[in-house]
Amino acid sequence: MGLPTLISFHNTLCLQDCFVYIICVAAMAVPQVDKKMLGELEVMGFPAIRSIRALHYSGNSNLESAINWLLEHESDPDIDQLPLVLREISIECGDTSNEVRNSAQVVRTHAQERKQEEQTEAGSQKETSLVERELNADEHGEEDRKRILALYKSKLDEEERARGRIQNQVQEDKRERIQAAKDLMEAKRILEEKQRKRMMESQKAEREEEKRARERIRQRINDDKAERRRGLGLPQENTVASTPIVTPKKVKPTEPVVTSEQMRDCLRTLKKNHKDDNARVKRAFQILLKIIANIAKNPEEEKFRRIRLSNPVFKDKVGSLQGGVEFLELCGFQKLRNNSYLYMPRGKVDVALLNAAGVEIASAMENPYFGLLSK
Repeated sequence: MGLPTLISFHNTLCLQDCFVYIICVAAMAVPQVDKKMLGELEVMGFPAIRSIRALHYSGNSNLESAINWLLEHESDPDIDQLPLVLREISIECGDTSNEVRNSAQVVRTHAQERKQEEQTEAGSQKETSLVERELNADEHGEEDRKRILALYKSKLDEEERARGRIQNQVQEDKRERIQAAKDLMEAKRILEEKQRKRMMESQKAEREEEKRARERIRQRINDDKAERRRGLGLPQENTVASTPIVTPKKVKPTEPVVTSEQMRDCLRTLKKNHKDDNARVKRAFQILLKIIANIAKNPEEEKFRRIRLSNPVFKDKVGSLQGGVEFLELCGFQKLRNNSYLYMPRGKVDVALLNAAGVEIASAMENPYFGLLSK
């Protein structure tokens, strides 16, 4: 922005003897722009001087044109200088040079006053726009912070709900697995209980049938005796008086019957006492199964029916585990020579019992929950 200057003199007219000069003085002034669009540009954050330049050079047409002009000329060296336009002032004066000088002085004075007013007005507008931008920026910043906090809180709530759903699903799956295992063990217990009851009922029926058969045989024998005495003409025998005195004989004690439940209990004990070492338990089951299978296939071979308890392999894998030797004793082995050997006599070989023992061992090896959940 420069001071107003006297630019030119022209169009000198001569009317008779009186010279009249028309002086065209050009003064520099700030162009008039649309106040509403200027205010909107300042709210957007553009400086007032740049906004005036953009509106002036874009023809005061619209905001989009002004913004495009600002973006295209933001690197111009005079972007922060107010644009000035020429404003013509016509002054008629006489033919004396003093009048011309006085008129020029008046023009200069007027231009200087106009310049000061424009500078003051531009400064006030700039300060006002700065204050308004700061207030608007503070309001927008506060709204942005509130919006960001609300979004962050909603995101945290959604993550918390997702974690809760995942945790509930994991707990539900765990409860279902535990319930399924309990149902499986309960079903197996009920099945074993039914099998045990059927076996006991079958054994009871067999004993009663044997008792009835013995009674029928005894009655038949008595009837035959009575028939022979009648055929010989002998008197009937007094059963009470003629009851012979039976001399007690040495009866060989009967050995207790080994059941599958006893063998299962022995295998459960072995598994429970070494539940932290599944590999060792599995090796023990494999060796027991091999011993039983060898004897069942080759009952005549004495080497399969004789085990030295001090054998390092047997002692480490079976003998040192509680329940291993006891299981073999249930299968028919006996301890000999100060408990240094396990021996199964040929007459003690019961193939059916050995097969049942093999089935129990195989079942224990296949069932991962064997011996862990039973009481």
